[in-house]
Amino acid sequence: MNKLYTAQEVADRLKIKKTTVYELIKRNELESSKIGKQIRISEEQLNRYLKGNSTTEEESPLRFPDFQPESSLLKRDYLLHSNGLIISGQASPALDLLINQMALYPDALPVLQSHQNTYNGLYSLYFRKVHAAVAALAPEQIPALIPGIPLAALYLYEYAIGFYVKKGNPKNLNSIRDLTRADVILANREKGSTSRIWLDENLKKSGIAADSVSGYKKEMVSDLSTAEAVISGRADIAVGGETSAAQSGHLDFLPMAKLPMFLVMEKETLQKPGFSVLADIVRSDEFRTSLQSQSGYDTGRTGEILYL
Repeated sequence: MNKLYTAQEVADRLKIKKTTVYELIKRNELESSKIGKQIRISEEQLNRYLKGNSTTEEESPLRFPDFQPESSLLKRDYLLHSNGLIISGQASPALDLLINQMALYPDALPVLQSHQNTYNGLYSLYFRKVHAAVAALAPEQIPALIPGIPLAALYLYEYAIGFYVKKGNPKNLNSIRDLTRADVILANREKGSTSRIWLDENLKKSGIAADSVSGYKKEMVSDLSTAEAVISGRADIAVGGETSAAQSGHLDFLPMAKLPMFLVMEKETLQKPGFSVLADIVRSDEFRTSLQSQSGYDTGRTGEILYL
């Protein structure tokens, strides 16, 4: 019978770390099989790896340098020398929960978080600096930022985006055109953030020049920071998600649109050992229940996968 090994048994046999075994599997250097949720490596698969890894240059005379563009070398080194799954995304209860749950699954990879906004996260995914990116964009917008690569977009939740204003909305701010009023100062987010992308798109749709909005050029790096600017009186209005407004307890939130929040990765990545755990966690009752306890999260489509 062809003996089956666990990742830990292979690691012990090769005198390497268990995470290195997963890294070899992820890079398709070591074949493996999935039995239910468990990863197993057969004696035959292990022997093929050991045999292939012992090939000398004399045995393979036709070996050429692997010339690649500089950007390609950078991106590959970044991932190949990591021992875990790198997820891009700014801090949020949903991402924190996902990362914490990964640690509880025996076949999951260790997770490293890269704190980047939507645009920069997808850009890093395109250049393979990260394995997955959290992004709040309409599904049809995502492929334009990662052209030519089959993608899987895992629904985390949907949420409302809108305006933060002071309690009672003393300046009666109700539409994007109110941003041009002389008595209104905007607390703006940085380029590439979902709030900034939504604002810029809607300014363009409304024919409003950015220069006509007071405070537009001053950028802040989180919804919490723009919310604080409105609370302190340094600004009158900001664009952001409902959760940050609810956490502050000192703002009114004026919903303007509903956006999906996805975990985006290459389609083939989702099928690899260790990575499919992401979908298992997001589809779990515990994940959904935890999000439902947070203000502003709609879990009606949580766990669905769109192939883009």
